[in-house]
Amino acid sequence: MKIRLWVFLLFVHVAVLGCMAWLARSYGGMAVASCRWDCVDAYMRIVAHGYDPVPSLAPWWLGQANWAFFPAFPLALLALRDLTGLSAPDVGIALNAVLLPVLAWLCYLYQNRKWGPVNYRLYFLFFFTFPATLWFRIQYTECMFGLFLVGMAWAILNNRFYMASLCALLLCLTRPTGILCVLTCAVFYLFISWQRLSDRGTRARLRGLVAPAMNATLLVMAGGCGISLFMIYLYHLTGDSLAFSHIQIAWHRAFHIPGYWIWYSLEHRKHVNLVVATALDMIVIYEGFKKKFYLEATVLLTTFMVAFSSSILSIHRIIMANPFFFMIVYACMMDMRPMARNALIAFFAVVLLGMTILWFRDSNLLF
Repeated sequence: MKIRLWVFLLFVHVAVLGCMAWLARSYGGMAVASCRWDCVDAYMRIVAHGYDPVPSLAPWWLGQANWAFFPAFPLALLALRDLTGLSAPDVGIALNAVLLPVLAWLCYLYQNRKWGPVNYRLYFLFFFTFPATLWFRIQYTECMFGLFLVGMAWAILNNRFYMASLCALLLCLTRPTGILCVLTCAVFYLFISWQRLSDRGTRARLRGLVAPAMNATLLVMAGGCGISLFMIYLYHLTGDSLAFSHIQIAWHRAFHIPGYWIWYSLEHRKHVNLVVATALDMIVIYEGFKKKFYLEATVLLTTFMVAFSSSILSIHRIIMANPFFFMIVYACMMDMRPMARNALIAFFAVVLLGMTILWFRDSNLLF
């Protein structure tokens, strides 16, 4: 069974990746065509020159710096580039091509364990054709972030807290929202542990909560250690340990009451595509709570509220390219009739190919 699962998983993965490579031929090849926006402006510059000591004076990057991009992904690219001799964009494609099937397998195990049984053929067809997997294949952090997030959740589910803590540390070195995910998982673990002791008296419940509290503390400390390492580095480099947050003002990110940025975008008739993406995000998160994906929906909601309150830029990547989002969409899809379900997967595949072409053409619809 396990061999058949992996054969089918890799077949679908390679088939979709092959289609993307074929589409990239007219745009200079996969590595060149896919390295857009943050890849060029941030990750490749970090690999080539390290983090900026001061904000840039270049016209296209005026007042900006790459401090907002956490180090796990660019450091992995740097190490693999030096090890293999390949270019950083090539290494980024290869790294995510290796990590993505591992992430898909972990997601399958996690969803099968919590809400199974799951048909692996249908699951992997859905997973690899879902439009948001575009950002799992190009030189972005989404694949690595998703792997550490689901790895942490899977380890907690199996009560392996040393592994969960390692994933938490790496998660918080990958993206700034990692610490939100760690805190949410720790709180949920404590709550579930408390619920499991409901048949005991109050004192017995409190005593029984000691070990779970230690595990949750270990998880939070590991996550805090991850983000603290980057903060210490930034303090040494710039004198500002929160430079990763402060530099966000260069992208016009500023906290407002929820809904402000939706109104702003509609009023100024800009980023309407992101307004639509925001609405879809909210619908899926709501469906997640309805289907009792409480942990997964809360992780998405917490991340969404922080991102949504500061800007709607990249909201489609931040939420939709989260494996927990995939799990909720898959659960909703399973309520459909088989014919409609198959048609939806085919529609996802067409949308993914269309998004891929838009990305290769450097369309701002996906930024």
